[in-house]
Amino acid sequence: MTIRKKFRRFGTRKSWAQKVLAADNIWVQVKQVLAQHNNLVLPTTPRRPDVRLIIENMSGHALIFKNPGDHSDGKAEQIPSGGDKKAIMVMLKGETLQEQYKNAQTIYERFSLGEKGASLQLIEALNKGELKDYIDEAYGPAPFDGQVEKLVDIDWTDQSNIVQHISPHKGQYAAYGTRAATDEMVFLVQFPIHVKGTGTTPECVESDGICIAVSSDWQTGEEHTRPIVPSVAKTYYGVHFDQMPIVHASSDGVVQDIDLKNGHQIIVPRTYQRLKLGRRFK
Repeated sequence: MTIRKKFRRFGTRKSWAQKVLAADNIWVQVKQVLAQHNNLVLPTTPRRPDVRLIIENMSGHALIFKNPGDHSDGKAEQIPSGGDKKAIMVMLKGETLQEQYKNAQTIYERFSLGEKGASLQLIEALNKGELKDYIDEAYGPAPFDGQVEKLVDIDWTDQSNIVQHISPHKGQYAAYGTRAATDEMVFLVQFPIHVKGTGTTPECVESDGICIAVSSDWQTGEEHTRPIVPSVAKTYYGVHFDQMPIVHASSDGVVQDIDLKNGHQIIVPRTYQRLKLGRRFK
């Protein structure tokens, strides 16, 4: 008898499939619990901004290239040479702000972007893949002055308590730097999964859980959730990760309580609270 047939014989066929929980359902429960407690609001968490390189098209004609990030479904990016939107927005590669800043500086200096702006040489290097080690995304068009004005000095503290200072560098036709950190609605969900051995006390699986970020469509207001593993989330939120709200849920994704991390206030669903009280006074 094969192992697969043996497991099916004992009714554990489902163990061959992954168990997937819907982040949308967990978020709906979180909102319901918050509403039950005088419409409490989930505290937001500052998210690290990424370095941006903004380049104005001064070539005298439209520039056409493919976004290295390929987030436009293969559609070419077209940057006009006239009008108020003739800038290329570039997102840099790099695990840290310093790495991103250095990559922006390298491209800026190599193509004399501050004095020349976007040139055919830049587009040719972009299309040939020569900048793949530096650029994560390049897209547009965007208003040059409006985007440059958003670049500010920031001091960002990472998970190692190291402060990263970034100042914008602005030339006549190009600039690079970061925007101010934005507050994002995100929470960490922890699931108490236990494993029991032969005649042993069940042991809880060591896990940091999963982060769920919530965003809203600026036009429709429709909410969307995005799971982020904690190891990655720590690079996004730095020291603020430790103050992120925590949601404790069952292995089936049922919310048990919420720690808002604001003075150790822990709230529980009203129905769950009554159930606990009923058991206590039996």
